[in-house]
Amino acid sequence: MVVRSVALTTALLLGACTTVSNETRSQAVLETGLNAGERYEIRTRLLEGPNGSFEQTSVVYRGYSKTCRIDSPNDCKLAARQLIEEYDELFF
Repeated sequence: MVVRSVALTTALLLGACTTVSNETRSQAVLETGLNAGERYEIRTRLLEGPNGSFEQTSVVYRGYSKTCRIDSPNDCKLAARQLIEEYDELFF
């Protein structure tokens, strides 16, 4: 319980200290596997904080997101596949 409240406090502090200065979105589709054809979004945000700016990339599927590394081969595809499978397990 303590770890959870510390993580929540950290997330709230981080959220309060950064602002999104730029955001790009692109559509993508899973091409293979059980969920082939499912559409998801790749979102890249430029965040400005007290220690400078940094970029964060994530995949978004039906309102849920998972962080990925856009410059690592297939990392966002793998994150999207995992996110879609987790969503399916959660709701079906």
